Amino acid sequence: MIGGAAGALGGLALSSAARATDAAKDAPAAQFPAQVATDRGPSTERRTVGAYDMREDLKPRRLTMAMWDTIHLLRHGPGGSMADYDRVLDETVERGYNTVRLDAMPQWIDLRKPQRVLEFADPKLPYMPWGWNTAVKGPVGQWEIDFIEKLHRRPSLHYTLSAWWFMPDGPTFHGVPPVLRRPANMMEGAEMWAPQLAEWKRRFGFDRLLYIDIANETPHFFPDLLDRMKKATGAGYEDLPKFSPAQIAFLADEINKPLAFLRREFPELRFTTSIHDDLRWLDVPLELDCVDAHFFADADPRWTERTRFNDLIKDGLFKTDKWFAELSDRAVKTAAAIAPMLHARQRFKMEEFANWSTRRGAPLTCTEGWASWYYTDHPKLDWGWLLEWAKWSCDDAIACGFWGWTTHNYAQPHFENWKDVKWHRTLNERFLGS
Repeated sequence: MIGGAAGALGGLALSSAARATDAAKDAPAAQFPAQVATDRGPSTERRTVGAYDMREDLKPRRLTMAMWDTIHLLRHGPGGSMADYDRVLDETVERGYNTVRLDAMPQWIDLRKPQRVLEFADPKLPYMPWGWNTAVKGPVGQWEIDFIEKLHRRPSLHYTLSAWWFMPDGPTFHGVPPVLRRPANMMEGAEMWAPQLAEWKRRFGFDRLLYIDIANETPHFFPDLLDRMKKATGAGYEDLPKFSPAQIAFLADEINKPLAFLRREFPELRFTTSIHDDLRWLDVPLELDCVDAHFFADADPRWTERTRFNDLIKDGLFKTDKWFAELSDRAVKTAAAIAPMLHARQRFKMEEFANWSTRRGAPLTCTEGWASWYYTDHPKLDWGWLLEWAKWSCDDAIACGFWGWTTHNYAQPHFENWKDVKWHRTLNERFLGS
């Protein structure tokens, strides 16, 4: 049996025509749509015996990664899963994780003014697995300082920074604070990162900061980027089986310029933007310091057709549980029927990204995966197949030479699976020992 762990706070795109219709019907589903199924012949550059392994000269040599998005800040209130930073960080070490991925929220937080009070409304999304689940009000910048200072007291823990770039007019979370600035493009986003990183260096230094993901799952979360891409190139992100020359040029320019700017400002840091496991990216000449690729089952039509995943999530995603039993039943049956086939197809994609990362000199990580990008704790949802998928993803990540790997998208303290210390530690120790 196999399983599916969600793509945290990240889905991929529905067809352009469907997006407008579905946005009107159910706004959250518009931001969390289905992946593009892509294929290509095997790369000509294959791994060779004796090839240089970047990881042997990196510290740490292996990363066991937990994706925490905004929860370290927005579930820190009384009764929240992150209320007690010391307890949660100790539990993270106990489970064998050495790296947490955090949303630095550059659109909202100015570390030069940490006492600024930010207020977030109750999202009223009872089945949202990540992010915040209640109203939040407080000095969020100061909470970030408190969290990082406590993390630094655990010698084995490191972190990466990312940005989901949620905006007041976004389709999923409403009632969020006014932003410090709305970036018109990724270069303007980099200009927002720069002062935050300068203050970060002054307060904490950079010794535990492994890399900065300037935008989560480009182009899906950065404000207006999907629309700008379509307008500039004449085709939407999901419209073509291969990126056109215009799309390749647009993406390379959009991403490489801000990365170059930040490298000039902070030569001691590593920069990237996270992406999906879409093989079309392998044709884009990106200058990433590392690759953070997210691998999900809904890129395989055989999985989405059997599970009806893309159809089901259009009906009240995050708001209703009425299709949970059907999704679970179909996912279990799909796993029983074609686990080896799904495994083989995903393994090929992992190998292709591994070859690309070697060719580009950018060590490969995965901070979001595996299988279904949406799942949550619920009596009607069977987690057995999902946890099995996580187990063989660990073996595949080892075989493909990943620098960093995550157990699944739900390595967060409010999930029931977090209580199973042995399960997490066994897999993390397997990867760390590879």
